[in-house]
Amino acid sequence: MIPTIINTLGALQIGVIFATCLFGVITVQLHHYSQTFEDDRKSFRFLAAAVWILELIHTICICAELYRGTIIFYGRPTEYQRFPLMGGATLLGGLITMLVQIFFCLRVWKALPNPVRYIGAFCGGLTVLRAAGGIYLGVQIVRSQTLQEYRELNNWVISTLLASGAAIDVAIAVSMLFFLVQKREKGLGTVTRLIDRLVAYTIRTGLLTSITAVAVLIVFQTMPETYVWAALYVVLAKLYSNTLYSALNERSRLRQVMVESSQDLDSRGRRPTNHRSGLSDFQSRRQEISIQMKTTVIHDDEEKASPFGHRSGQTLPDTGF
Repeated sequence: MIPTIINTLGALQIGVIFATCLFGVITVQLHHYSQTFEDDRKSFRFLAAAVWILELIHTICICAELYRGTIIFYGRPTEYQRFPLMGGATLLGGLITMLVQIFFCLRVWKALPNPVRYIGAFCGGLTVLRAAGGIYLGVQIVRSQTLQEYRELNNWVISTLLASGAAIDVAIAVSMLFFLVQKREKGLGTVTRLIDRLVAYTIRTGLLTSITAVAVLIVFQTMPETYVWAALYVVLAKLYSNTLYSALNERSRLRQVMVESSQDLDSRGRRPTNHRSGLSDFQSRRQEISIQMKTTVIHDDEEKASPFGHRSGQTLPDTGF
């Protein structure tokens, strides 16, 4: 495809605007998380803050690069060949992706049984290598004199990182779906409702990032002379961050499902005794206690980190979330 102002600076401008909007969504999600989970474990709170800071710097880099292309080099598109600030954005994007993917890899490692849990360890090691590759590409963008030179020298590295990122997302999503489907077959009532929500969430987040990574790879291979692939790439890091905050905030919705289901089961257990069935008060009370016990499940988080606290008597299922 022949490069034009539309598929170069125009495409980059659209990508930066969309990425900036996603940063606004990230900020809102962080605010919701900080207000909802004030007593969450320190590691989660530190991760949420670190990702937001990296995203802030990432947003500044891509906006400054767009300013260079549209203002500083206005009317001189042929001179706009180097992208030093985009190199910084690439480096930061690799770090953000690593933090988010390691978070989900740890969920897989903690939640899944042997030997499936080793998928989390393998993907975690792979995402660290992928982050190292992202740092390398960021340095290469700064050092390259032209974008064409950067593409020709690092074509296989870029393709490998994009493909591996999509593969990691799919592996994490599939392993979690395998585990959740198994749990669903054994669960009743509240547990089934929770798992249905987790299955839908896992599919949405896993597909979103993996499809975007594949789209960047396809556009990079088919339209390398344009900036369309760069526009999609600046959005990718924002999507990863949104999946992280969505995972952290989803626990409040799961808590609400647990509370509603607990109240529903409690009201059923206190219905008047049916004398025609011949049940005594003792048998009815024993049945009520049995129902309440079946709705209590175990999770891998520390007691302090439980979004339910001590008042509800409920905890999340052991899904790693």
